[in-house]
Amino acid sequence: MSSRAKLLLLIVLIAAGAVIGRSSLGAHFEAATVIATLRSLGNSAAAIPLYFLIFGLATSLFTPAVAMMITAGVTWGFWPGWLVVWGAANVWANVHFLVGRWVAGDELTRWLRQRGAAWLLRELDHGGALTTIMVRQLPFPFPLVNLAGGASPMRWRDWVVGNAVGLVPNCLIYTQLAAALADGVDGAKEAAAYRVITAAVGVIALGLVSRWLQRRFALAKGAAAQ
Repeated sequence: MSSRAKLLLLIVLIAAGAVIGRSSLGAHFEAATVIATLRSLGNSAAAIPLYFLIFGLATSLFTPAVAMMITAGVTWGFWPGWLVVWGAANVWANVHFLVGRWVAGDELTRWLRQRGAAWLLRELDHGGALTTIMVRQLPFPFPLVNLAGGASPMRWRDWVVGNAVGLVPNCLIYTQLAAALADGVDGAKEAAAYRVITAAVGVIALGLVSRWLQRRFALAKGAAAQ
């Protein structure tokens, strides 16, 4: 199958899935519904695999990944909630990445560039794991970043490492906030606001440090090549 045919198939599947999913399955992906479903399973071994499936379906239909992180925090608490959502996010980030790589070629690259993602492809191509860590802190749709990573020439192992590290801050932040608010801890709202500010500073710092390290390595590499 040509890359153009693969891209067309991917676009059709995404569009059809989004329309059908939002119209007939949208209610099932609402946080309250997912939380009720997972809690009804109690300590059943099926709860976590079901969450992984729901996470994949929801984010593939462009439901914000943050909503799924909050769902995990309310359902399982901070621990093991953050670890569950981190695992699910890593699994589906790599699934989307491999889909992008399967389509790959000039067609997907052109399609992403037409939607303003040219800089993202460029950054992922040249920055590897460090750029992936930085990009993961930005408020872009979860599957878009994953597809862009697959479409870029970056090595999969760089993506795996950068994605795994880059997902940690948000998974920790949102599950902690959700768990605190769900438990009705005294001063939870004030604590949540404080943690949001602290987390935002931490996320920005992580992105800046990643960018600084990326530039240092690029300069060192360029000097060594001369």
